Amino acid sequence: MVDLLAYGEKGSAAKSFATLLVIATLTVIFLLSWDINLLLSESFPSFHSSNLPEGVLLIWRLFCLAVGASAIVYMFRMETGNMVVVNHQTRLEQLIHPLKWEKFVTFSSWTLIANFLYFLTAFSASGILLLHRAIPSWIELLQVAIFATALGSAFLTSTIVRLVILPGEVRQRRNHDHQFLFHNQIMHNFAAIFLAVEIILSQPDLRPEFALFGLLLGIVYALFAFPFAYFWGGYYVYGFIDPRLRFAPLLQAGLASAVSVFYLGLWLISELLSFNLFLGILILSLWVSQIVQFRTALSKEEEI
Repeated sequence: MVDLLAYGEKGSAAKSFATLLVIATLTVIFLLSWDINLLLSESFPSFHSSNLPEGVLLIWRLFCLAVGASAIVYMFRMETGNMVVVNHQTRLEQLIHPLKWEKFVTFSSWTLIANFLYFLTAFSASGILLLHRAIPSWIELLQVAIFATALGSAFLTSTIVRLVILPGEVRQRRNHDHQFLFHNQIMHNFAAIFLAVEIILSQPDLRPEFALFGLLLGIVYALFAFPFAYFWGGYYVYGFIDPRLRFAPLLQAGLASAVSVFYLGLWLISELLSFNLFLGILILSLWVSQIVQFRTALSKEEEI
């Protein structure tokens, strides 16, 4: 069986960076050729034309914004932290205790920030609409672009945590209660839940082209990992993100694409919602139920 996390005789960093830069270049070319700003501006009104009063959407978005802000503050102020990482020099796993800004190097934390930024722009736009003022075009573009990015990353994060990370902790019989602290619950569970509810409440007119924003997020995160490990942190949050791995170009291209793939799945559900609201809500609810987990499956007696 092929070990995807093995290191080859020669490092693959150059190939990894070249792969990501090619993907990034093609992504920008497609964004420009599709006149993405026009598509974003055309999609924006659908986020504020729900059957629900704009005031109800405002309250909902304020609630989600407050929860996201609370999670970020809680995460920053926590005095303790536990994270199993891969050391850049030794290439071995190690347990670290990140504090303050060090906690914001995980992809999950980027998901939390994207979720917060979406509800910040959505709340701002709703408030401006209720004041009968003209919404700045940059808010319109940002709200839609960030929504597409946050949507794909939130569902990817929840899926990886539920189906990969948590089962791995259980197999090792390692205590992982920290995975269910407040900020982790928001990152791993409620980010996806909030955005799923947002789809149902606002029923936005999404476009498949918006998947490219998720692709860009994945590229930026993959490119960020190496300089962070080399110059600052000395570690990789995820073993598969090390660009020196033998199959790193494939793994990093997969990471970059994964956010887009999840977004496209949710775009299909948004299309279904416009066709059959009940069926769309049912499928979306089933999807969410399979990727969230609120407590450990490991009993205290089973822990090592």
